[in-house]
Amino acid sequence: MAFQVVEKPVGERKVFTLIDTTSGASASVLPAFGFNLFDLRLPVGKEVRPIIVADADFAQNPRDAGRNGTPILFPYPNRVRDGKFEFGGKSYQLPITLGPNAIHGFALDTPWDVQEKGTNDHEAFIVGRWNLAMNAPKMRGLWPTDATLHVRYALAGRKLSMTVTVSNPTDQPLPYGFGIHPYFRLPFEKGSDQTKTSVSLPCSKYWELQEFLPTGEKKPVDARLDFRKGQPIKGLKLDDVLTDIRFDDGKAICDLVDQNLDARFRLTFDKGFRELVCYTPKGDGDVISLEPYTQTTDAINLQQKKVDAGLRVLEHGDSAVFTIGMETLG
Repeated sequence: MAFQVVEKPVGERKVFTLIDTTSGASASVLPAFGFNLFDLRLPVGKEVRPIIVADADFAQNPRDAGRNGTPILFPYPNRVRDGKFEFGGKSYQLPITLGPNAIHGFALDTPWDVQEKGTNDHEAFIVGRWNLAMNAPKMRGLWPTDATLHVRYALAGRKLSMTVTVSNPTDQPLPYGFGIHPYFRLPFEKGSDQTKTSVSLPCSKYWELQEFLPTGEKKPVDARLDFRKGQPIKGLKLDDVLTDIRFDDGKAICDLVDQNLDARFRLTFDKGFRELVCYTPKGDGDVISLEPYTQTTDAINLQQKKVDAGLRVLEHGDSAVFTIGMETLG
């Protein structure tokens, strides 16, 4: 295999593209706007096709951070009720960014630093670093501690691997949650028959929501939310938090199948993730967002109510590592 990392200026920003010249796969990242993986092209149906959905001019005119490519959600994914929470005996007020709530953290639209990029015998890779105090200084006082996030994208063959490391550089406990919000197209070829598709997800329960916020109760999936045997994408209307995820050999497996092309896209993630948010934006009905989270929505408030919501806390010098994979089969 042969690999490349191509750096290209786009206006005042730079796009970094990982390339596998043997398979034709590529992955383009915009560090200046959330280290967003906005264009992923993998072999599928005998062609290299775009898998991730973003506006055509996203690199030139990045906007709508939560609605393009692969937004990175940190130090909290999804909503915080009224933007308010308490931690360590202190009250905090986050900016209200969607309806009455705060949403999706501080990392998805702020600049990241490229720490390393290159190739080796088996992959092309790029590593981004985001630090709350350095990369989003106006937000530092809105969270209990500073925090550092490293994301490593690596491309080889038909697969993009994402390794995430969260670390606490302070002497105080760091509460956090992590998630991604990637948008995928299904069917893979726009305009194909949406009934000849299948969305397969290994989740047997869901969080009951009121106004998009969990009540604290989990329920068995009903017919609408049971994807264990697959459902076609046609007609899906989702904005739900699934949980009770089955892991096989330490990985959760989510499949998007396009029977028109006899092809499959697979999203995998490790046991550090507890929830899977599923969202279908308005449009042609051929886009779905599958969002692995380490916690449920509003976990920092639910945890105060003794609900096991997945809030994580890192002590000084500690770190946590998570892995995600995106690949095509057939």
